[in-house]
Amino acid sequence: MIGFDRGDERALAGAILDGAKRRPRQLFGAYFEGAAQSDALGAAYEGVYRLPVDATGIRPKGIYRIFECLDDCVRRCPAECHKRLLLDSLLIHLNDDHHWSRERIALWLAGVAGPAEGPARS
Repeated sequence: MIGFDRGDERALAGAILDGAKRRPRQLFGAYFEGAAQSDALGAAYEGVYRLPVDATGIRPKGIYRIFECLDDCVRRCPAECHKRLLLDSLLIHLNDDHHWSRERIALWLAGVAGPAEGPARS
Protein backbone atom coordinates (compact mmCIF):
# COMPACT_ATOMS: atom_id res chain seq x y z
CA MET A 1 0.00 0.00 0.00
CA ILE A 2 1.19 3.50 -0.75
CA GLY A 3 1.69 5.67 2.33
CA PHE A 4 0.83 2.80 4.65
CA ASP A 5 1.36 3.67 8.32
CA ARG A 6 1.15 0.85 10.83
CA GLY A 7 0.72 3.16 13.84
CA ASP A 8 -2.98 2.42 14.15
CA GLU A 9 -2.33 -1.31 13.88
CA ARG A 10 0.44 -1.16 16.51
CA ALA A 11 -1.97 0.60 18.88
CA LEU A 12 -4.60 -2.06 18.14
CA ALA A 13 -2.01 -4.76 18.90
CA GLY A 14 -1.33 -3.15 22.27
CA ALA A 15 -5.06 -3.06 23.05
CA ILE A 16 -5.36 -6.78 22.20
CA LEU A 17 -2.49 -7.61 24.57
CA ASP A 18 -3.97 -5.45 27.36
CA GLY A 19 -7.42 -6.99 26.96
CA ALA A 20 -6.02 -10.52 26.83
CA LYS A 21 -4.50 -9.96 30.28
CA ARG A 22 -7.94 -9.09 31.68
CA ARG A 23 -9.57 -12.22 30.25
CA PRO A 24 -6.83 -14.84 30.12
CA ARG A 25 -8.70 -17.58 28.21
CA GLN A 26 -9.15 -17.33 24.47
CA LEU A 27 -12.65 -17.71 23.07
CA PHE A 28 -13.74 -18.88 19.62
CA GLY A 29 -17.02 -17.97 17.93
CA ALA A 30 -17.97 -15.03 20.17
CA TYR A 31 -16.39 -11.82 21.47
CA PHE A 32 -16.82 -12.52 25.20
CA GLU A 33 -18.06 -15.21 27.51
CA GLY A 34 -18.30 -14.83 31.25
CA ALA A 35 -15.49 -13.28 33.24
CA ALA A 36 -12.44 -15.01 31.76
CA GLN A 37 -12.83 -15.43 27.97
CA SER A 38 -12.52 -13.18 24.91
CA ASP A 39 -11.52 -13.46 21.28
CA ALA A 40 -8.96 -11.16 19.60
CA LEU A 41 -11.42 -8.38 18.72
CA GLY A 42 -13.06 -8.65 22.14
CA ALA A 43 -9.64 -8.36 23.77
CA ALA A 44 -8.94 -5.19 21.76
CA TYR A 45 -12.26 -3.74 22.90
CA GLU A 46 -11.49 -4.52 26.52
CA GLY A 47 -8.03 -3.04 26.05
CA VAL A 48 -9.66 0.39 25.66
CA TYR A 49 -13.00 0.14 27.47
CA ARG A 50 -13.91 -0.93 31.00
CA LEU A 51 -16.36 -3.82 30.77
CA PRO A 52 -18.52 -5.58 33.34
CA VAL A 53 -17.11 -8.74 34.89
CA ASP A 54 -19.52 -10.89 32.88
CA ALA A 55 -19.29 -9.48 29.35
CA THR A 56 -21.26 -12.26 27.65
CA GLY A 57 -23.19 -10.84 24.68
CA ILE A 58 -21.37 -7.50 24.50
CA ARG A 59 -20.41 -6.47 20.96
CA PRO A 60 -17.34 -4.25 20.38
CA LYS A 61 -19.19 -1.42 18.57
CA GLY A 62 -17.27 1.72 19.52
CA ILE A 63 -13.85 0.28 18.71
CA TYR A 64 -14.13 1.35 15.06
CA ARG A 65 -13.93 5.01 16.11
CA ILE A 66 -10.65 4.37 17.89
CA PHE A 67 -9.00 2.05 15.35
CA GLU A 68 -9.97 3.17 11.86
CA CYS A 69 -7.75 0.45 10.38
CA LEU A 70 -10.37 -2.15 11.37
CA ASP A 71 -12.77 -1.19 8.62
CA ASP A 72 -10.64 0.73 6.13
CA CYS A 73 -7.75 -1.68 5.56
CA VAL A 74 -7.86 -4.87 3.51
CA ARG A 75 -5.09 -7.36 4.28
CA ARG A 76 -4.11 -10.79 3.04
CA CYS A 77 -4.36 -13.60 5.57
CA PRO A 78 -0.89 -14.25 6.99
CA ALA A 79 -1.81 -17.91 7.57
CA GLU A 80 -1.43 -18.48 3.82
CA CYS A 81 -5.05 -19.35 3.05
CA HIS A 82 -5.14 -16.65 0.34
CA LYS A 83 -8.13 -14.73 1.75
CA ARG A 84 -8.18 -10.94 1.56
CA LEU A 85 -10.41 -9.39 4.22
CA LEU A 86 -11.07 -6.15 6.02
CA LEU A 87 -8.89 -6.11 9.11
CA ASP A 88 -11.77 -6.60 11.57
CA SER A 89 -12.89 -9.72 9.68
CA LEU A 90 -9.31 -10.91 9.38
CA LEU A 91 -8.79 -10.74 13.16
CA ILE A 92 -11.90 -12.88 13.65
CA HIS A 93 -10.76 -15.24 10.87
CA LEU A 94 -7.29 -15.71 12.44
CA ASN A 95 -8.87 -16.23 15.87
CA ASP A 96 -11.72 -18.56 14.90
CA ASP A 97 -10.53 -20.36 11.77
CA HIS A 98 -6.76 -20.62 12.26
CA HIS A 99 -6.87 -20.59 16.08
CA TRP A 100 -4.03 -18.08 16.30
CA SER A 101 -3.56 -16.92 19.88
CA ARG A 102 -4.46 -13.32 20.64
CA GLU A 103 -0.80 -12.68 21.40
CA ARG A 104 0.28 -14.05 18.01
CA ILE A 105 -2.33 -11.88 16.27
CA ALA A 106 -1.03 -8.84 18.17
CA LEU A 107 2.57 -9.59 17.17
CA TRP A 108 1.53 -9.88 13.53
CA LEU A 109 -0.40 -6.58 13.73
CA ALA A 110 2.59 -4.85 15.29
CA GLY A 111 4.80 -6.07 12.46
CA VAL A 112 6.87 -8.31 14.72
CA ALA A 113 7.73 -11.69 13.27
CA GLY A 114 6.72 -14.01 16.07
CA PRO A 115 7.74 -17.64 16.39
CA ALA A 116 5.55 -20.26 14.80
CA GLU A 117 3.08 -21.69 17.22
CA GLY A 118 0.30 -24.20 17.29
CA PRO A 119 -3.35 -23.58 18.11
CA ALA A 120 -4.27 -21.19 20.90
CA ARG A 121 -4.72 -22.39 24.43
CA SER A 122 -8.29 -22.30 25.69
